[in-house]
Amino acid sequence: MIERIRGQLLEKSSGRVVIEVGGLGLSLMTPLSTFSALPEIAQEVSLLTRLIIREDNWDLFGFSTLLERETFDILTSVSRVGPKLALTVISAIEPEELAQALMTQDLAKLSAIKGIGLKTAERLIVELKEKAQKLSGLSGQFGSGAPTLSSKKEEMVQALINLGYNRLEAEKGTRAATAALGPEADLGQLVREALKHLSSR
Repeated sequence: MIERIRGQLLEKSSGRVVIEVGGLGLSLMTPLSTFSALPEIAQEVSLLTRLIIREDNWDLFGFSTLLERETFDILTSVSRVGPKLALTVISAIEPEELAQALMTQDLAKLSAIKGIGLKTAERLIVELKEKAQKLSGLSGQFGSGAPTLSSKKEEMVQALINLGYNRLEAEKGTRAATAALGPEADLGQLVREALKHLSSR
């Protein structure tokens, strides 16, 4: 099992990074919180990982903190919740908020996440009832890649497009989040605020 990789960051976009390790370029899928913590291209980066092996594919997922990876593991333990949907959930809601929603059986908050319908929200609550307390007790923080204000706006738009919104919706969500939190806010926080705005419409 691959637990962690360290190497030079070759490419980064919301949802995917490429890291050179021993002459190989490894592609990893990541949540938005990890994306916001990445350094600049060509710098060294270290990520915790989880390898998902299927019959026709090997997918590698990267996380900046243990909390992110633990949350990923907990979510993918639920039937019919795959790794990509787990990343969407981690990108849309803080782990502490997720734990609280599970413990209080907040169907409205869970089903508001793109890709999580009412039935899936109910399944999360039923299957993760006992694990929610563990998730609530975990702690971990991630830093910020500190992109410039102009690039941050475009990164937000692209991140929302990657989550399934069209460009018009993504730009509206970006404007609403920036107005609510200010342009200096962390990229991950801004995207989550945009998702809240878009899901309430």
